[in-house]
Amino acid sequence: MTELAMDTVQDFHTGTDFSGHAGMPPVACTDLRPDPAVSGIRGSLDAGQLAAARMRFLKLTTDAQAEVLQSLEPGDVARLADRLPSHGLAQACEQLGESRRHEVLDALPAGKRHGVRVILDHRARLG
Repeated sequence: MTELAMDTVQDFHTGTDFSGHAGMPPVACTDLRPDPAVSGIRGSLDAGQLAAARMRFLKLTTDAQAEVLQSLEPGDVARLADRLPSHGLAQACEQLGESRRHEVLDALPAGKRHGVRVILDHRARLG
């Protein structure tokens, strides 16, 4: 037992990858906790704190922003996106699948929707 403990400690100190028992398949696990970014933004929206929700959204990476847009209901997307920059929304929408992108765009207020679509069309022509 002491030898096993010493080998384990040695593995951690040397930075060697400790993989457990040889011959045991790796255990697949899924993190089922809610995404904190989505939870924080959704909580701010539910509390009527639109400015806080927008600030949280703007602090996220483009990929994380796309995940938030993917997970929110259309009404929440509209409330969140109302005063966000169109260019940032377009970048986040580019990360979404085609059908979800259309759902998000349809949820936006008319003026914001037009601006985001113009940006998306322009970026599609360039790329």
